[in-house]
Amino acid sequence: MGHVDGLGGAQIAYRELIDFVKAEGHNLRIINITDDKKGGRAIDAELVLGRVEHKAPGLFDKIKKYRSLQSAAKKAKRFKPDVFVSIGLSNSSNFITRYLSNDCFKIAQDFIANRSKDEEIWAKSRGSFNGIAVQAPSMLIYWQTNLADASGVNWLPCFPAPPVSGVLRKQNDSAKQQIRLAYFGRLAGNKGLPLLFNTLNTLPDRQNITLDLWGKGEEDANLKKLAGELDLNNIVNFKGGYPADREGAELMASYDGLVLTSTEMEGLPLVLLESMAYGLPFMATNIGAIRDCCIDNPDTVLVEPNQRAISEGLSKLIASIKTKAFDPIRLRNYYDQNFSHKVMADRWRICFNNPKQFFNEVQ
Repeated sequence: MGHVDGLGGAQIAYRELIDFVKAEGHNLRIINITDDKKGGRAIDAELVLGRVEHKAPGLFDKIKKYRSLQSAAKKAKRFKPDVFVSIGLSNSSNFITRYLSNDCFKIAQDFIANRSKDEEIWAKSRGSFNGIAVQAPSMLIYWQTNLADASGVNWLPCFPAPPVSGVLRKQNDSAKQQIRLAYFGRLAGNKGLPLLFNTLNTLPDRQNITLDLWGKGEEDANLKKLAGELDLNNIVNFKGGYPADREGAELMASYDGLVLTSTEMEGLPLVLLESMAYGLPFMATNIGAIRDCCIDNPDTVLVEPNQRAISEGLSKLIASIKTKAFDPIRLRNYYDQNFSHKVMADRWRICFNNPKQFFNEVQ
C-alpha cells in the first residue's frame, strides 16, 4: 500500500517495491493512495485491490474516503496476505490492518528520521503493525537509543529508480570556468532553499556559479521573490518539473554537482542515491539519514544545516570540482557496493523469507 501521485521518493519507492515483488514471483495485490481516479500505472491495473483518496477536505470527501478504505480493507481480508507492507506511515494503512488476520505479518516503512516517540502517527503505527521498517541504519540506531524497547523495529531500504545504463558524469580535462550546480526535488519548506540562497549571496565568486532548481512545490513563489530580493536572478534558474527516464538521467549527469540543504524532515533522500549512480558529487546537510551515504565517501560533502557550514561546504564542493578531485567512477562504484538494486533486494529477500525473525533478531 502506498502513494502514487507525483514523483517524490515515497512514490518511487512504492513503485519499485511493486516491481521487485513481482520479479520475485510472489502473489501480489496493491492498494493505491491517490486522488486521481486513474491513479497508478496501467501495468499494475490487475493487481489493484482498491484506491483510497489521499486528501479529504470536506465531510462528503471524508465519507467517500471511509467507504474506499472499507472496500479496500474487505478485499484485502479476502485475499488473506501473508505479509502486508505500507510504504509510509498513515492512518489509512493503520485502518487496513484491523481487517487482516493475526497470521499476516504487517510492516510499515517510515521515511522520517528522529521522530518523537510520542508522535501520534508513530504510536498508532507501532500498535497496528508487527514491524516498523526505518529507511537506513542510522535511523535504527536512533530508535535503539531512544526507546526502552526497540523490538519490532529494523531497517529496510527504499528502492530508487534503477539507474539508466550508460549514463555517467564526464570528468572534463579543461579547467572549469563556470560551475553548474543543480537541485532536484520539491520546492518545499523543509528543503532549506532560502538558507542556500542567502549563502550563495555571500560567496565571493558567485558570478561564476549557476544553480538550476528542478522541481515544483508550494514555496515556488516565495523562492522566486527571495531570489529577486537577493539579486540572484542571473545565478538561480527555476526550471520546473524535471524529465524522467534517460532524459532525466542525462540531465542530472550533465551538472558539476548537486546540492541538498534540507533543514528538517528527511530520511535518506533517493535523489542522493540517483546522484551517486550517475557519478555526480553532492553537498548535503547532516539531516535525517543523509550521513549514511557519506560514510567513507570522498565524493560527497556533508555539512551542518547552518549558513556558515553551508558556505564552507559550497566552497569545498566548488574547489573540488575545479581541481577534479571528485571521481565519477569511484562514486558509481560506491553506489554499486552500498545502495544498488542488488544490495537493497538482498535485504528485502531476507525480510520476506522470515519477517518475524527479521524484526526480532535485528542486525
